[in-house]
Amino acid sequence: MKSSSLSLVACLFSAVVLLAGCSTLPKPQAYNIKVVLDPSMVGTSFQVDLIGANKVSDLPKWESYSVTEFWQPDNVVRRDARKATLQFGRGRPETQTFPSTDPRWTEWLSTGALYLVVIADLPGSWTDRPGNADSRRVILPLDKAEWGKSDTIEFRIQSSGISLITPKKL
Repeated sequence: MKSSSLSLVACLFSAVVLLAGCSTLPKPQAYNIKVVLDPSMVGTSFQVDLIGANKVSDLPKWESYSVTEFWQPDNVVRRDARKATLQFGRGRPETQTFPSTDPRWTEWLSTGALYLVVIADLPGSWTDRPGNADSRRVILPLDKAEWGKSDTIEFRIQSSGISLITPKKL
């Protein structure tokens, strides 16, 4: 009876070890962020902010923060955000890429960023919604397991909002 109890304990311990080994920690990495304008947006002046967000102190704020308020003049949340800004409009490129080699990636990743927040200041009348339900905001993981071998994540800016073009790995 003792040997069968020991065998059962050993089997249970092995199962726990195997299950724990299956769960891996996210491995965030820097990506080239490519932003392409839809033809309907060419010539329209607006900005797109890119923000690295950690899961504990940043993500909850960016999921719930008003996009409309974010773009108000002198907004302190926007001012204090560790961000990169892409400017679009007349005389500016219709496709812009924020490179994976930019020093802001080092800053973001060193503060535990596991997500990228993309927020666009699109013209028109909008209703604030939480998280990705607001078409002016996309929050996505930076875990390389989510994107496979891709080193570039591409977005299209349309008058209806931001669309993710690069498919996530299934």
